[in-house]
Amino acid sequence: MSRKPEQSPRRPAFTLIELLVVIAIIGVLVALLLPAVQSAREAANRTSCQNNLKQLGLASQEYHDAFGSFPPGWSCMAPTYDSNGNMISGDPNCNPLTIPAGITPYSYMWSGMTGLFQKMEQMPLYNEINFSLYTTMPDNATAIRRTITGFVCPSNRRAITVNTQTGSNPTSQLGPSDYCGNQAAGFIPATDSNCPSFLPLATAGANPFCLVFTNGMMYQNSQVNMADITDGTSTTILIGETINPYGVWSQATSSVVRTNVDRFINRPIVSNGVNYWTYWASKHPGQVNFAYCDGTVRTVTTQINKLVLNKLMTRNGGETISSDEMK
Repeated sequence: MSRKPEQSPRRPAFTLIELLVVIAIIGVLVALLLPAVQSAREAANRTSCQNNLKQLGLASQEYHDAFGSFPPGWSCMAPTYDSNGNMISGDPNCNPLTIPAGITPYSYMWSGMTGLFQKMEQMPLYNEINFSLYTTMPDNATAIRRTITGFVCPSNRRAITVNTQTGSNPTSQLGPSDYCGNQAAGFIPATDSNCPSFLPLATAGANPFCLVFTNGMMYQNSQVNMADITDGTSTTILIGETINPYGVWSQATSSVVRTNVDRFINRPIVSNGVNYWTYWASKHPGQVNFAYCDGTVRTVTTQINKLVLNKLMTRNGGETISSDEMK
């Protein structure tokens, strides 16, 4: 008599509904954890960015100790002329500081930030650059493409493509920079000034006495030293964050920022319907980091009074600022 083969017991398995429930639970957990992970990552990036500014600030202090002044905003050679008014040497675009509206940086001029390389363990790169030639010359094409970690905020990493007018290929990748020097604070009225008021801004902007370009720390061929900071090094900003998509460490065009009361932190400058991210801004929500002249690094929120921000930019404006105003 033949025996039927014994059937193995059936193994339990997930039903489709159970599987969908598990997937839904996992999705909910991921959704809950993702903001915390992103917040932790941003906190780490913000700390790294503050450390970059700290290093730039310390390098500026060492630069001051070595040369007797803080680095310039950008460098150029003032023109010289003969008795007939013909230019003998220099750069016709290197305007005297007595012409505020004409103090304009150009891409071929060197940013003063490059002077900090000697104090940032970047001597090989510093020696690779030929500063007697313009940034746009082929001999410097390789050097200016190098990325320096200390000039990059990890919260704002992006590709840099700018028109460099270098060699046969005018479009190339350049070493990025997310930090700029404090050039000046415009629209600053004073009791003995012909710029009587911040308002209306249109009137102030048309008033040449309100267009200030050299009361900050870093501007054309500047040589500001500690004695010039009569407002106090702890209340005067030296370097801050920007998110200019064309910001590079080599060229003067992205070396400094001029602060105005008609502009907003973490907002673009709008001109003819086009957004220009050339003002103080960061990818840190609601705040921007700044290095002060005393070597400290502090955060300024987007809610700061714009008049107070202007005061923080002037080195000798004679303003008084309380600690609670500086946030």
